[in-house]
Amino acid sequence: MAIPLIIDTDPGVDDAFAIALAARSAEVDLVGLTTVFGNVGLDLTTRNALGLLAHLGRTDVPVVRGFEGPAGAADVHGEDGFGGQAHTLPENPRTIYGDDPVRFFADNLTPDTVVAAIGPLTNIAAALDAGITFPRLIVMGGGLGLGNTTERAEFNFWADAEAARTVIRRGNPIIVPLNLTQRCIADTEFLANVDPVLSNLTGTYRAYLARHSEQNLSQREEGILVHDAVAVAEAIVPGTLRTKVHSLDVDDEGALVEGKHQVEVAEDTDWPALRAFMEQRLSV
Repeated sequence: MAIPLIIDTDPGVDDAFAIALAARSAEVDLVGLTTVFGNVGLDLTTRNALGLLAHLGRTDVPVVRGFEGPAGAADVHGEDGFGGQAHTLPENPRTIYGDDPVRFFADNLTPDTVVAAIGPLTNIAAALDAGITFPRLIVMGGGLGLGNTTERAEFNFWADAEAARTVIRRGNPIIVPLNLTQRCIADTEFLANVDPVLSNLTGTYRAYLARHSEQNLSQREEGILVHDAVAVAEAIVPGTLRTKVHSLDVDDEGALVEGKHQVEVAEDTDWPALRAFMEQRLSV
């Protein structure tokens, strides 16, 4: 039986690869996407989610418009979130399902549902504040002594530090941090072998990573970091990532710090095997 999956997302190039991975995996039933501000503003992340689903032939999947906030990664993903290529995606005949992600979670969560949160955690924290319990929550975000927006803070946690703190303290998440995802490089060979529409979205992101390669040696090899797809792979095939419990909290900057809350953190994976899995699922 397929695992029900909801993806909370701010598309974003690596979000696009993550959503496509889920949409093309029979192991999961993609119940819906809830959008949030992040890589670009909410109007654009929502439009990108709809267009991507149309390209993937998944107009059956509802898109729920979530919470707005300050967008902050246009230099990474382009002004439209998709490297200036959002206009190449088809129109989605389905309208937005609604603008209440908390209600969508309440109406659709079952004991088997997995939620993969791959953007700022504003929607997820609002649901926790409303008394919703997530059966299994996988979060791409944070870094153990590592950041990509400030020296110590990863973008998704930095964008709404209070929401990240709520999730760490009350959401019982599996955290997929930068320490792992920055080792997962989808190189030019990978990009040449997958859906060319997806590869076409990556130009601005690849250029950004190339400019910053001197600051981060793990990014020297040309390609993209598929942060979000690593987290979604764990939702598709549980056990893909190897985890360890840490005692953590989140500070006001959005940095993961030592604390009293026991949190499961993904520390390792078989990247060659995971890369091959992604390449196979994302090819056309």
